[in-house]
Amino acid sequence: MPHRDPNNDKVLIDPDKCTGCLNCQLICSLVYADSFNPARARIMIGGSQDKREIHFTEECTACKLCIEHCVYGTLEAIEEAV
Repeated sequence: MPHRDPNNDKVLIDPDKCTGCLNCQLICSLVYADSFNPARARIMIGGSQDKREIHFTEECTACKLCIEHCVYGTLEAIEEAV
């Protein structure tokens, strides 16, 4: 079921669409930690193939790189009303 994470309320997460490819973690760690190391990313993917768990760390700046690099539609930007 789609939900928001308390550390990033600008992204709607649908874990049922996640394949565990780690594209989101890899781009995040490359940009913010200068390495391809998912453990250093600001988005964390866990759980099992049947039940993914996705959350953001407190260091997340809501830059939306993870959304841009998710090819499965797992992450969706939540636009704020003006």
